[in-house]
Amino acid sequence: MQLVKVSKDRAACASRTHSTSLSVMSRLVFSTLLAASAVWAHPHLEYRATPQVYDACINANDIALTFDDGPWIFLRSISDQFTAAGAKATFFMNGNNFDCIYNPDRIGDVQYAFAAGHQIGSHTWSHADLTELSTPQIQDAMFRMEEAFSRILGIKPAFMRPPFGDFNDNIQSIAAARGQSLALWDWDTGDADGNTTAQSEAVYNDVANAKVKNALILEHETEETTNNTLVPFAIKLFQSKGYNLVTMAECEGVDPYQAIGVPQQPSASWTCDGTPDPGAACGGSITCETGTPVFSSTTTAPSGPTPTATFIHPTANTAKCLTAASNTDGAAVEIEDCVSGGSTTQGWTVSGSNLQIFGSKCLDVTNGVATDGNKMQIWTCAAGNTNQMWTLSGSTIQWSAHSSCLDLTDGSVTNGNLVQIWACTAGPNQQWTRTAGGVAR
Repeated sequence: MQLVKVSKDRAACASRTHSTSLSVMSRLVFSTLLAASAVWAHPHLEYRATPQVYDACINANDIALTFDDGPWIFLRSISDQFTAAGAKATFFMNGNNFDCIYNPDRIGDVQYAFAAGHQIGSHTWSHADLTELSTPQIQDAMFRMEEAFSRILGIKPAFMRPPFGDFNDNIQSIAAARGQSLALWDWDTGDADGNTTAQSEAVYNDVANAKVKNALILEHETEETTNNTLVPFAIKLFQSKGYNLVTMAECEGVDPYQAIGVPQQPSASWTCDGTPDPGAACGGSITCETGTPVFSSTTTAPSGPTPTATFIHPTANTAKCLTAASNTDGAAVEIEDCVSGGSTTQGWTVSGSNLQIFGSKCLDVTNGVATDGNKMQIWTCAAGNTNQMWTLSGSTIQWSAHSSCLDLTDGSVTNGNLVQIWACTAGPNQQWTRTAGGVAR
C-alpha cells in the first residue's frame, strides 16, 4: 500500500487565539481556567479524571515544543537534540499518515523517543478532519491510535491533538469518554504551511522577545527544515532566555498518560493494511472500531507508587530523586526533581537483591559492562540476572560481586543527569539517602 502525505491547508489553524470563533474561545478559556485551578490545588503531577481542552501552558517559565504528524524519519534526531540539551519534547503521532506506525523502523523510533522520556500523544489514526466524520468514525480514529500505543509502548494516552486543531462539542465529548484531553496550541511556527525558515524563526523570536510567561508551540516532526534548523534554533534561543523546555503534560501540571503498562509482542495484526488510508475514515469494507483496545497492565494508574516504595536521593540534594525515564526496557535512569506525593517513575522497591520499579522492571547495568562510566538502565527483571543485583550498605549502592557503585555522573544533581557505575570510593558522588513515607533512613 502506498502511503501519502495528507495535504490540507493549515493556515486556518495558525494562531488559534486570533482565528477561533468566540463560542469556541469561551469554551477554551473556561476549560483552561478549570485546569489551572486544579493544577495549583495539587502541585504534584496527577492524572485528571475529567479531561480538559488545553490551548496554553499553565506553569510559569515553561515552554512546550510539540511536533505533529509523525512518526517519521526525523523522530530520533529531534529526540536526540532535546536529550542532549537536557530538555523534553512532545510528539503527537498518527498511525497511518507519512508512514505506517507498524513499520519496524517506526516502531523502533517511537520506542526510542518514549524511552528518552519525551511525551507521546495521539494525533488520530489517519489525520482525517474529525469535524467531517460521524461518531463511529471519530471513535475509530481514536481507537486505532490507542491500540497502537498499547501494543508498542504499553500506554494509554491522556492527550489527543485533533488534526488541524479542529474540534466541536461532539469530538470533545467522545475524547472525554475515552479519557483524553484535547491538546491545542497558542503559537504556530507555520513550518508545514509553507513558511520560510526565517518566518518560523521569527515566531520563536516573538515568543522570546515578548517575555511571555509560558508558551505552547506547534511544529511538525515531518519537516526536514524543522529537524535541521528550527529545533536547534529554538532550543538554543529559549534556554538562553532561561525557559524550561518541557513536555506538554509538564507545562500543564498533569500526567501524560492515563495508565502505564507493558508493551505487547508483535504479531501479524500489527499492520496498516485494511485500515483507513491517510486522510480517510472507516466505513464500507473497513469496520469502524468503537470499543476499548487490549491493554496489558502492571500498574493501573500512574498517580503514585505503592506504599512500600523507596525513594532514592543523592545525599547531596535530597530534593532530587533517582528516576526512570519510562517503563520501557533500556530506558535511562537519571536524576530529576522529586515529585510531591510520589511518582511511579521514582518509587523503587527493594526485593531481595533487586531494585524494582513499575512492578516488573529492575535497575540494570547496561549490557553487564563493568567499565567506569557505564550508564544505568531499567530492564525487565529476570531471576539470576547478575546485572540487576545490588547490595545496599549504609549510604552506598554497590553492584553485587563487583567493586563498582552507583555513581552521580560528574557529581551533578542537575535534572536529566544520567546515573552510572564507577569504582567504589565512598565519595560524595556515591552517597545515597533512601526514604520511605517521607522518613529518611
